[in-house]
Amino acid sequence: MGLSHFSGPMDSANGFRQDGSTISGFDYTHEDFQSQAASSLAVGGAASGTANALNILTFERNSIPFVAKGTQTILSPSLKAAGFDINQDQTDNDGIELGGSHITRGRHGYTIGTSPSFFFEVKFSIADVSGTDDCAIGFRKAQAYQANFDDYTDAATLNVISGAITIETILNNAATTSTDTTDAWADGESHTLTVNVNKSGAVTYQIDGVSPTVIAAFTFDTGDVVFPFIFMLNAADVAGEVALTKWEVGPQEFRGQL
Repeated sequence: MGLSHFSGPMDSANGFRQDGSTISGFDYTHEDFQSQAASSLAVGGAASGTANALNILTFERNSIPFVAKGTQTILSPSLKAAGFDINQDQTDNDGIELGGSHITRGRHGYTIGTSPSFFFEVKFSIADVSGTDDCAIGFRKAQAYQANFDDYTDAATLNVISGAITIETILNNAATTSTDTTDAWADGESHTLTVNVNKSGAVTYQIDGVSPTVIAAFTFDTGDVVFPFIFMLNAADVAGEVALTKWEVGPQEFRGQL
C-alpha cells in the first residue's frame, strides 16, 4: 500500500497514527495489493518452495510472511488482474500459508487477556470453489508451521471448503470442530471474511459485514498468543486463482479507517 492511498489517521507500515502517537501499543496493517511484492527467504536469498520454509513478501509499505504447503515450483504469489493470486502451482495438496508465526514475538501477535480487541479481515475471490480443501482465514496460536490445518493446536477461522463457508476451530489440540454456516461461495465470487477476537478471547465472525447464518461459540484461552493467518490448500479439482484484494488486521477500534 503506497502513501498516496492513506485516508485515515494511521501509518499502516509502522503502527502509529500520523501524529506520531501509538495505536493502543499494537500495530495495524492495511494492504490493498496494488503492486507486485518482492519475495525472499526470511534469512535472505531467493524464496523457497520447500514446505514450511519461511519466506517474506515485501510490498510498498507492508511485509507478510508466507510458507509453502506441499512443494511449490512457482516460488511466490503474484499480482494478477483480479488481485494478488496466492495459488501458485495449482496442484492437489499444494498450497500456502500467509501470516501466522512460529514464535510468540511478532508484529501482529496478540495475547488473550492483555491485548485490546482485535480483528482480521480479508477480501478475495476464488475462481473454482470446488478446488479448495482449505481456504481459511482467522487466528491461530503461535507455534511451528504445520503441513495441515488440523495439526495446529488452537485456531478460529472461517474456512471455504468446496464452496461451503465453514467455521472451523481447534482448542487445546483437540479435534477440529466444523460448523457449516449454510452460507455459500460460488465460482468467481469475491467476498470479505472477518474474524473478530475480544480481549477475553471470544471470537465472532462476519461474511460481507454480517454475521453468518449459523454461528458457533469459541474462546481462546487466556495467555495464548495468536496471529492472523490464511491457510489455503488445493483439492484435486484445484481452485484456480485465489486473488486477494484486501488484508486488514489490527485493533478493532481502528477497523476501516484506512
